[in-house]
Amino acid sequence: MLRALGRASTGPVTVGDDELAALRSMLRRVHAALRDAERLSVADHSARLWLVELGDLEYRAEDVFEELEYECRRAAQLEDLKIDLLRAAGAAPTTGKRKREVAQLFAAAPAARLRRKIDDIWARYGEIASDRKRLRLRPGDGAARRPAAGALVPSSSLPRGEIHGRERDLQRVTDLVYRCKPDGGRNYTVGAIVGMAGVGKTSLAQHVCSEEAVASQFDLNLWAWVSQEFDVVGMTAKIVEAITRARPDCSELSALHGTMVEHLAGKRCLLVLDDVWDDNPIHWDTITAPLSCCAPGSTVVITTRSKMVAKMVTPNVYHLDCLSDEHSWYMCRRRASRGGATIDDELASIGQQIAKKCRALPLAAEAAGTTMNTSVTREHWNNVLESNLWADNDEAKNNVLPALKVSYDHLPAPLKRCFAFCSLFPKSFVFDKDALVQLWTAQGFIKTRGECRPEDVGAGYFYDLVARCFFQLSPSHGIGKGKYVMHDLYQELAQFVSGHECRMIHQLNLTGANKTTRHLSIVHDETNSDKELLLKSFCSHDLRTFLFLARMEQVIRGEMPCRRKIVPCGLVTDFECLRVLDLSNTDIVEVPKSIGSLIHLRYLGLDNTGIQMLPESVGALFHLQTIKLNHCSSLTQLPQGIKLLLNLRCLEIAHSNVQMPSGIRVLTSLQKLPIFKGCSVQGTILQPF
Repeated sequence: MLRALGRASTGPVTVGDDELAALRSMLRRVHAALRDAERLSVADHSARLWLVELGDLEYRAEDVFEELEYECRRAAQLEDLKIDLLRAAGAAPTTGKRKREVAQLFAAAPAARLRRKIDDIWARYGEIASDRKRLRLRPGDGAARRPAAGALVPSSSLPRGEIHGRERDLQRVTDLVYRCKPDGGRNYTVGAIVGMAGVGKTSLAQHVCSEEAVASQFDLNLWAWVSQEFDVVGMTAKIVEAITRARPDCSELSALHGTMVEHLAGKRCLLVLDDVWDDNPIHWDTITAPLSCCAPGSTVVITTRSKMVAKMVTPNVYHLDCLSDEHSWYMCRRRASRGGATIDDELASIGQQIAKKCRALPLAAEAAGTTMNTSVTREHWNNVLESNLWADNDEAKNNVLPALKVSYDHLPAPLKRCFAFCSLFPKSFVFDKDALVQLWTAQGFIKTRGECRPEDVGAGYFYDLVARCFFQLSPSHGIGKGKYVMHDLYQELAQFVSGHECRMIHQLNLTGANKTTRHLSIVHDETNSDKELLLKSFCSHDLRTFLFLARMEQVIRGEMPCRRKIVPCGLVTDFECLRVLDLSNTDIVEVPKSIGSLIHLRYLGLDNTGIQMLPESVGALFHLQTIKLNHCSSLTQLPQGIKLLLNLRCLEIAHSNVQMPSGIRVLTSLQKLPIFKGCSVQGTILQPF
């Protein structure tokens, strides 16, 4: 069966069922290759370029399938609405121009253009596959690169730094170690120290182990570094090696357990398992099974970045937070003054500002201090202060970001995409959980199964990132408000891992965007706010996200941001692949009728704008899931065609004087719809769904 897409001057253009099946098969292979690559650390430059090109091909193929689907639905669903609108235009005292506008609504896409897109996809697929074969390195092309020397594996015997600013934490963890009671029927206690990368969990555990009040309580003081690469047998062997001070000569789990029992029986032991990632309870039970032979009062302490791991092993959890700015400056100053350098008051003033950029993370403070120590001069320190501290110096790139990236590498593939997308938001941005999940869903990052709602799955993704310390509750909002913040260094990490695909740029400074950018945000500042933005010359035609972000100071204070005078020109007509379009807090007063051409659009944000109506062409946006019209005081009605948006899940119209159109009750996918007292739909009181 042939599916006609329309007619060109040369006759009908069709796509046969066989070609559709071949396209789907190609897309599945591309998708599988990209998902496999997400589980690997790809260092080869040619391979990374190949994956970028393959990702671009995946985007194009997805767009074509949606265009094919749209053309099938357009004729079936939009023609009736068009007839109704023409009838209404004929009955009302409207102009001929209005009738012509209605007649042109929902026109079919030029078939030749869609045919050309399909042909280009096949040609590009063949080119990428062919180049990959020709350019792939062969085994004899060079010797393998030797791995760089890694960081020292932590242990209780390594030299410890000062515990400045952690005295209270030290006392509380010490109490946790030898005063907590056993739980779960065990004769030993388990305690967990949890916190983000670089916050000082290992250092704190080292100090606790060496405290006389702690060490004197135990016959054996053992330390084992777990790390990301987890293996039950290998981990058990590490514990045996810590006990016997010799590498075991067997690799069978039962024999290793026997050795542990032989050496631990009847002894009071302190075992530290540092940097635990695995959250499989069966693995945990297997490793700790021999500890039941220890004497009562034995203790296991784990350090982890994951709240899920901590919760799995014990209810005795200590959450280690960042330092104060004062203590962060102390660490910077101590490292910067190594070698006897003198720091005067003027340098100290600059240094304190640098320390604030570390956002109280000890690892960052140490790295910043090392950078400052290379030249203890006002000129150098001012350069450090004005630079991007985490992208422009080797100390940060070699020590800070790699430590954080381990957390990213351990994420499941869907969470990696969700986290990288957060690079679109500026530092100190206050994230709304529900809004972020809606954006992830619009981009297809949320994978649902069965009858699970995408809102629930997306919330699970978000709370997983919270549990892994990628987000923290916003200190400016109460618990339960759904507001979160991200540490500056994690925001830097998001920008690093997203590469060119995501770009956050400040208004009028578009040097960061390029032709490979798929997701773009503009953070508004008030400088030259009347100047028009020309995005087309900077961004790819295949842009999928455009966010216009207001300044955060007003949002944090709970105020509505001022409406900005800039609306990027040509955004609707130039970027037809958009999934997300958010022009909230701009001075836009009219949504162009051409918005109906954005057939891939899932998310439309127009909060706090001066729009008076939405065009009927919105009815053609079959994939639309979220419409936000909060604080649109001039808006009085919604288009009749909104009843065709069967995928609409969220309609927000708070503080807007909107009269609901008839037929909205057919939108059974709606999960969120504000109910206004006395608001009616054609005379019928609107009831909750």
